[in-house]
Amino acid sequence: MKANNGLGNIPERDEWETPKELFNILDDQYQFDFDCCARENNRKALYFSNDFLKWYDNNYFDRRRYKCWMNPPFSKASDMFKHFFKSVKHGVAIYRCDNFETKIWQDIIFPNCDWIFIPKGRVVYEGMNGNGSRFPSALIGVGVDTPIGLEGQAFKFSTIDDMKNARKLKGNCDKK
Repeated sequence: MKANNGLGNIPERDEWETPKELFNILDDQYQFDFDCCARENNRKALYFSNDFLKWYDNNYFDRRRYKCWMNPPFSKASDMFKHFFKSVKHGVAIYRCDNFETKIWQDIIFPNCDWIFIPKGRVVYEGMNGNGSRFPSALIGVGVDTPIGLEGQAFKFSTIDDMKNARKLKGNCDKK
């Protein structure tokens, strides 16, 4: 599969897997129990789902206990993030961060996350050809502390008011 073809969130990129080295650093800190978007052969945690959109609050998926990992398929990212923030109380997700102006960032991720961490350098996903992604990636957290052991920049939001104030400041800058 070609890594840098410039076509955006196409289904062929759905198979890109989180690099083991990155996941191991995160798993050492968070001890993930549930991989939201995986199959038996590529799961990163003991429990996993190959159809996360069908998972709701039930006895098997206890949102108060499980720490979840999500690397959503690009072609379903918007729906996956909506469901992630609705269902998961403690978790980390990874997603491309080259287009913060898009609806998925503005309407879904920013208003619902506790923090965003942008690792230094490009993430080289497994299952792709080439030297790495043409876009940067961001880690997105809810209900857990920011990552340790990674180089990069964290943006932490204590409350939804912090996020709203950050948006107001951005809006004021745009008017100059």
